[in-house]
Amino acid sequence: MKTTDDFFDVIDKYMGHIQFFYKKFEDKNPIMEVSLPSRKIYAYPYTEYLKLLSQRSQRMLKKEYNEAIRNKEMVVFVRDNEEEVLKSCSFPIEEIDYVEHEIGNFQ
Repeated sequence: MKTTDDFFDVIDKYMGHIQFFYKKFEDKNPIMEVSLPSRKIYAYPYTEYLKLLSQRSQRMLKKEYNEAIRNKEMVVFVRDNEEEVLKSCSFPIEEIDYVEHEIGNFQ
């Protein structure tokens, strides 16, 4: 994931699954992360995720997270361990069909 376009390609590919996992923990307003190259999706409690970041990144996340909560959005990170890149953006929380996602395959 070298470019912003790569970031959004990853988000586009996994957004259905990100939304599904967000909804499972929605009452906790989690931080979502897609980890590459493993392609695993995590839902982290905000305060615990904050501890994983540098002070500069913590300040940025605090601002982004508070704005996302106000706008009824979720913060999604993509962590690329091979490229050593961590990027985030906020996205609208969408209504999803749980049946479709529960029987769908995750890749």
